[in-house]
Amino acid sequence: MFVIWFRMYPGDAESKWPRELLTDRRVEHRWDEPKTAGRWFMTNLNALRPSRGGDGVFPQRVDALWDSYLLFDRNAAWNETPNGLLSWGFPVMRTRAQLLKDFQFAIAQREVRKRPS
Repeated sequence: MFVIWFRMYPGDAESKWPRELLTDRRVEHRWDEPKTAGRWFMTNLNALRPSRGGDGVFPQRVDALWDSYLLFDRNAAWNETPNGLLSWGFPVMRTRAQLLKDFQFAIAQREVRKRPS
């Protein structure tokens, strides 16, 4: 899991990010001050075509996708444009139920693939 942080509000700063929020060893935190990832996803979100849908309408004009989740299949390939997007949502707290549902779907798919024939 990658968590990408960047400044969106006055007062946001790398020194203030909540590292204790996600402490699982599989979580990779990154600070992206130029908002490179957020800008790329904002520009390309429509081209990603999530297989389980997306949920979110940005209420204001912003220059980067933020306070969002993007859930990819474990076999997603990250070439010029990543594939395997299962779902996305904005803002995270409003769409967390969909994230949990889609995460459970992804885990169930993984378990089905692991079963012997």
